Amino acid sequence: MKIKVIIILSLSLISTVGKAQSRFNLVYEPQLGQYFAAENFNTGFHLFDYVDSLLIPKKISKTENNFTKVMNPFYRFSKLFLTNYLITDYTMTMSHERFGHGFRGLEAGGKIFDIVYNPPPPFGYDFSYIAIIESPNITQQQKTAVNLGGSETNLVLTDLMRKNILLDERFSYNYSLAYLYGSNDMPGYTAFVTSPNSDPNRYRQNINTLYGADLLTRSKMRTYSLLALFTDPMNFYALKSVFYDYVIKGRHSSKVGMIKLSKRLKYLPRFRFEYTPYGPELVYQNYLKLDSKLMLFSFSHSDAALPNSWRFAANIWNLNISNSFSLNLSAQMWSQPKVEFYENDEFIASEGVGGQFITTVNYDIIKDKHIFGITLQAGYKSIGYAIGEQLNKGLIIRGGLTFKLGNNGK
Repeated sequence: MKIKVIIILSLSLISTVGKAQSRFNLVYEPQLGQYFAAENFNTGFHLFDYVDSLLIPKKISKTENNFTKVMNPFYRFSKLFLTNYLITDYTMTMSHERFGHGFRGLEAGGKIFDIVYNPPPPFGYDFSYIAIIESPNITQQQKTAVNLGGSETNLVLTDLMRKNILLDERFSYNYSLAYLYGSNDMPGYTAFVTSPNSDPNRYRQNINTLYGADLLTRSKMRTYSLLALFTDPMNFYALKSVFYDYVIKGRHSSKVGMIKLSKRLKYLPRFRFEYTPYGPELVYQNYLKLDSKLMLFSFSHSDAALPNSWRFAANIWNLNISNSFSLNLSAQMWSQPKVEFYENDEFIASEGVGGQFITTVNYDIIKDKHIFGITLQAGYKSIGYAIGEQLNKGLIIRGGLTFKLGNNGK
């Protein structure tokens, strides 16, 4: 009933006028958590993209002949390999380690002992890692949350990235490698890495230990991973944007298409699965774009062999209240099996129905070719697991600057 009321109230605002507008935030929150990292890293990619569009040429020669038809793509591929590849890998790996595993480890009362970054192949061949000193008071589910945290935080980051891409309906090549890394961090890692010490295998072992039976097999996890990899249309847009539109054609960005349901309404479905402290959830996402408004309605549920869980979620972005004010709304309701954890050495347990609601208010001080303003995000979450948020209940407060620099790279 609460979700229905939220959706009805949100849809009542959709008639407000305005054009589709992505935006980027520099935010602060006291716990320096996953949304703090996702917002700020996403903004970092936007700043890099803007500088790149202004300063770095797409061609070494504007003359069209057989030589330049080979050399210009080779130049662009070299630029991609020596800058984007290395910058993206470092950024997304630090997001994975420090703000993924690290955030969940700190939440569980542990301490970060060391973070070691190793460059990607062919510059290096060892995995990066974080060393966390565990608290003596830690539950099996908190250990599981630490395992899943690395991939979790990159899902948060690429959710923000996807929202902006769909609002603009353009995919810059500078976001492509980051999107492919972050959105596929969980399914790609699960499908192709077989090391017993890898995050997915340790996660699977922890879930099976939690329930005292071999309920979660590697083949089942691999099947879900492959489905997620090949049913996300944004993966194909990312590959096209970077390797065809940029490397071959020399374009800075490319058009992202959605299924047209009417003159005003567009639709894009996708499937993914998410790790939780009580087992994977299968997620069916539905993006709808009505004029300048972007909406996401999703439903998720547990694997049939695991304890029952479900979740309904709704997000609406770019609700223009006036020329200066706009809103984003986010709500979810869930039913979860028992979740047990310690906070400040106090044992806490919850199960059953819970939820979360967050409102983001953007105030634009300058709104011309560029946007500059302030943003405030406030909400409340009950006890339970929600991607990117702490397990315990409490207020959610984040604030900072919001902006977008004019796109010179179309």
